Amino acid sequence: MIETTVKEYLETVIEGIPILLETPKNLPDRFIVFQLIDRGKEDQINAVTLEFRCFAGSKYDAALLDETLRSAMESLHENTDISCHIGGGNDDQDSALKMYRYRSYYNLYY
Repeated sequence: MIETTVKEYLETVIEGIPILLETPKNLPDRFIVFQLIDRGKEDQINAVTLEFRCFAGSKYDAALLDETLRSAMESLHENTDISCHIGGGNDDQDSALKMYRYRSYYNLYY
């Protein structure tokens, strides 16, 4: 399962930040949640799009967390057999959780 591979990888390179597959009931100060939003194949190569949401108590901290995530995802191919390309992203406050959030999308091929 690609989500497990990505989660385990991120947990080794982003220390001290929870990497989650769903939003927890008890919110940490900062955390990253991601989910698979598209799956397919291109020329017999598995392809997925993952959406990541970086949460923090301030916009600045959410932006820093997003930059940390970007750096980690850029080096994904160096440590795994997964090719990764950023698909875009934006900043946005999550009104339900009342936390700042940065969203980004990554296209992975494996």
